[in-house]
Amino acid sequence: MGTPSRRAPDSRGRPPGRGRRGHEGGAGGDGGRGGGRGQFRATRGPLRPEASAGAVESPAGRANLRAEAASVLAEVLDHRQSLKRLLQERQARLAREEDRALLRELAAGVVRHLPLLDWVLDDQTERGLADTQAELRHILRVGAFQLLFLDRVPAYAAVDQCVEAAKAVSAGAGGFVNGILRGVAERRDEAGELPYRLNGSEGAALRLGMPEWLAQRYLARFGEAAGEDLMEAFQAPAPTNLVFPSPSARAEGVPLLRREGVALEPDAALPLTYAVRRGNPAETEAFRRGYFYIMDPASQVPALLLPVEGSTRVLDLCAAPGGKTVLLSGRVGERGWVLSTDVHRRRLAQIGENVRRLGLTNVRMAQVDLEAGLPFRAEWPAVLLDAPCSSLGTLRRNPEIRWQILESDLAFRADRQFRFLTEAARVVSPGGVLCYSVCSIEPEETEAVAERFLAENADFSPQPRKPPKPLAEILDPSGDGRFTCLPHRHSWDGFFIALFRRRPS
Repeated sequence: MGTPSRRAPDSRGRPPGRGRRGHEGGAGGDGGRGGGRGQFRATRGPLRPEASAGAVESPAGRANLRAEAASVLAEVLDHRQSLKRLLQERQARLAREEDRALLRELAAGVVRHLPLLDWVLDDQTERGLADTQAELRHILRVGAFQLLFLDRVPAYAAVDQCVEAAKAVSAGAGGFVNGILRGVAERRDEAGELPYRLNGSEGAALRLGMPEWLAQRYLARFGEAAGEDLMEAFQAPAPTNLVFPSPSARAEGVPLLRREGVALEPDAALPLTYAVRRGNPAETEAFRRGYFYIMDPASQVPALLLPVEGSTRVLDLCAAPGGKTVLLSGRVGERGWVLSTDVHRRRLAQIGENVRRLGLTNVRMAQVDLEAGLPFRAEWPAVLLDAPCSSLGTLRRNPEIRWQILESDLAFRADRQFRFLTEAARVVSPGGVLCYSVCSIEPEETEAVAERFLAENADFSPQPRKPPKPLAEILDPSGDGRFTCLPHRHSWDGFFIALFRRRPS
């Protein structure tokens, strides 16, 4: 055998194309291993199987979950759709929990390990995976993920289900997919060595499921060890977290959830926050009664750090789906109120649903467009802007984002964030405080926006803030009034917060 090709996946995790797409995968395809280049050598041993999410192999007669997973992947990777939303829609059609779990594991597993899967599959085709028909490419990815990462499913079963899915695409596709996947199965042990034989960002991208541009910037910014730790943290699926709006809601809600089979683990830094270890809290009576809100701990931090002491009203911009509004409502209490805003009517309705479910009486809502300008005067003593961003800090929850964002997108997003921040600043009252936050740790969307804002708004200055002790041990201070949550230092999403105070008149 030769040595492994050193062609890296491109920004979408695919090897570079070597010709027109659409020729392979039909009756005239290469038929499997006959054209494979056979470039892998075993020197380390097999991949360790990924931990099961409780899913089991679906018996004959039920939905072909490989076809379902491939269909989800087509929407996510080719049309930039939300993995979470699509899985919820498809899982609702499945009667058995084990089928729902396996569908989730297949689709999310491919997204998280896309570079390695594509590299291995590319080695098995004559013209390369990029030239394979799109529907078959996704079926192959599903099959390769099972073969390389899930050892509880017999190889023949994984291959056969993918072959059946391929036959529905075209008459000659079954043999093509059969040959490719059987070649992958035979080289399973060898594929485990590949990522460890490549150094730098190329090897890290393969091992840790990242586009190479993102691996490059994390290694350069944090160093090799910490950079890989960060990418490893992003690879780990995040638990569901929930927050109780008050100690009394926690006192009533926790016992009820436990009686309904939900296992909870308290968060060390936020006393009203819990990680869900078993069960689905959204399907409980405790949820319907409004005892809690589902929310990652990191996304709570902006609402917890914004100084609202003495404020009778707070403006929450880009507020949907409403988690920060819920927390601000509790902090302001009966002495004041929160105006929760969003540009989209549908997302504003989400806020309304959560406000009603939790029984909040001091929240008002308004549909406003930051791009068009806010219809308010400079009369708000506390303003929170959780700006639209790349969401790259949420890769644990939304792994598909890494394949939907390009490095060149960041500058465009940062410019928009600056415009939003400047408009939000216009309505802050003299002496008031503005909080800027994004669920991203990328410098363009975080420090660069904050620095530009201060440079161009002389009447604002950084607002120092000392977080409570448990929270202070988690947040990474990055300047006066600026904080970053880093997933490899604490198992929260990546987040950035900056506080600014307007000069009194």
